[in-house]
Amino acid sequence: MHDMAYDAVADEIIVPQFFAFAILTFRGDADGNIPPLRKIFGPSTQLKLPQALAIDAVHGEIFVPQGERVLVFPRSANGDVAPIRILGGPDSPVNGGRLTVDPVHDLLFASSNDGIRIYHRTAKGNDKPIRTITGEDAEGASLMTTNPASGMVFAAIRKEGRYEASDFVGIWSIYDNGNVPARWSVGGPKGVLKDMRGIAVDAKNKTVIASDKTLNAVLTFHVPEAF
Repeated sequence: MHDMAYDAVADEIIVPQFFAFAILTFRGDADGNIPPLRKIFGPSTQLKLPQALAIDAVHGEIFVPQGERVLVFPRSANGDVAPIRILGGPDSPVNGGRLTVDPVHDLLFASSNDGIRIYHRTAKGNDKPIRTITGEDAEGASLMTTNPASGMVFAAIRKEGRYEASDFVGIWSIYDNGNVPARWSVGGPKGVLKDMRGIAVDAKNKTVIASDKTLNAVLTFHVPEAF
């Protein structure tokens, strides 16, 4: 899974380039064989095989998980530039997980082996998470997104192999803490989802959208109670 992001403020697409150890930024209307507008790459960046990122379009920052750390770059970064801050230490493990940002509530969400860790958006160094969502529902959290208007975080929960109908979208409040079951489960478990590879929300139409590799499909679920 290689996660890209769309910056709605700048109308730009940001893509991790796994083999080039780089982050590429393209115009929102990019078409054909064109070069990126900007490219973050080089030894100062500390990037190594990046395969996911999150964009905070409000504050203009790019968050890149790298093992047990999160590297943060300004939107305008170009070339061999150092991160403006790095989150990572024994009290703040992110375990190479996926990220999402809630710029309204100033929160950073990172998936980990035991669930979802919630940090202040500007956390750095060995800062501890301010809350952690754990429990059976949260185990296997990977791709995430938020809906700041309703204060909810949506996580793709991937439990077993790609042929078992064990995946689902778990929905929690951004204020949940500890061993907390999902407030709503969408698409499973033991439903239709088997191998989720993407997740998004359409707040206007109150739907959750999930892509599934095994089903070779994009599924849309109407979940008005979560919005």
